[in-house]
Amino acid sequence: MKVTIFNGSPRGRKSNSNIIAESILEGARMAGADTEQIFLVEKDVKQCRGCFDCWEKTPGTCVIEDDMKELIDIYLDSDYIGLATPVYNMYMTGLLKNFTDRFLSLVTPHLRVQEDGSFYHEGRVKKFPQQFFIANSGFPGEANFDVLKNFFEKQDLVFELYRDCGEALQGGTEDPEITKNINEFRESLKRAGS
Repeated sequence: MKVTIFNGSPRGRKSNSNIIAESILEGARMAGADTEQIFLVEKDVKQCRGCFDCWEKTPGTCVIEDDMKELIDIYLDSDYIGLATPVYNMYMTGLLKNFTDRFLSLVTPHLRVQEDGSFYHEGRVKKFPQQFFIANSGFPGEANFDVLKNFFEKQDLVFELYRDCGEALQGGTEDPEITKNINEFRESLKRAGS
């Protein structure tokens, strides 16, 4: 089994998103999974141009030359993928949004009606990986995640994780109670990953 997390934080390896993702991946490794975390800030992922060439001229293949082809291969080769982001302006970062926009080549222009009356494009591939989502906010409060929760409401996610006060995960405190809470949180993330 392969578990991959695509981290959309501009802070990359120094991010709170990384702290959360690494704990989940550690649990997955303990359960025998092959794991990988990809930091989108280290990749060349250009914005979707909305040209629809991936539907018409080169079906299933984006015409933009960047790292996205490799990333889509990793995405499709994974059994589970996670999308990780800090909250920026009540939503995901531009890095993660650009990345997910480029999934357009994985679907066809043909629409399928769902049981609830909504419409989705037919998938172009035989099997998509199961997905989970990780968001953290530097500010306290659950309202920071309302827009993201609304966006992912229609997705078929394995689990969603929303963590406020994410900066506390960096540690650096002398307070034993805070340190204890951080360690307990990390242990719960490992269990989720396994």
